[in-house]
Amino acid sequence: MNLSHNLKMLSTKFIKDIAPKVYKLEKRFELVEKNYGFPSFDPREKGYLALKKTIVGQQLSIASAAAIWGRFTDADIKDEEILNNQADKRLRNLGLSRQKILYLKSLAESGLDFDGLEVMENEEVINVLTDIKGIGLWTAEIYCIFSLRRLDIFPAGDLALQEATRQLFVMENRPSEKEMRKIAKSWMPYRSVCAIILWHLYRNFKSKESTLW
Repeated sequence: MNLSHNLKMLSTKFIKDIAPKVYKLEKRFELVEKNYGFPSFDPREKGYLALKKTIVGQQLSIASAAAIWGRFTDADIKDEEILNNQADKRLRNLGLSRQKILYLKSLAESGLDFDGLEVMENEEVINVLTDIKGIGLWTAEIYCIFSLRRLDIFPAGDLALQEATRQLFVMENRPSEKEMRKIAKSWMPYRSVCAIILWHLYRNFKSKESTLW
């Protein structure tokens, strides 16, 4: 990955501008646009607070995650309290599991250099993030796409992407993570754009219960 290439950050405008090149990499994506319109890109906040929010919301519905995050921010619990085990009871009362409390402690202890992440190569960013307990590969890849707005990331373990790929290629079974990475290799250097198109397909396909072909 050429880092200078990533100076062109993901945005809805960028995706529209680059679409003709992406359609040359995978002609089926053009059919997604014809059937469901163009996908939008909604970037997320970045930095320490964004990763905290991700940990708090892990394995929860959107509504439950939002509710617990609202209580968490209202409680205004300081990192010092988390690190010194002074806030464990309060965090449990807010709805956080013991596992998530450990993850928050790990993040607070990490001393992560968020400015440094901005100039790292994709692989290095992912390695740094996944070294922190509670941040797995999927979380790191999602952070790269939506917070750092990197162009060439593909969360192959994402179930929605797997299902959208099954629909796009008319597969009998949902492809595995290994198969997804093999398929997406030909979509470099715009795999993030391809992921966004596939998520767009998944949302529309699921809501309309329609067929592409």
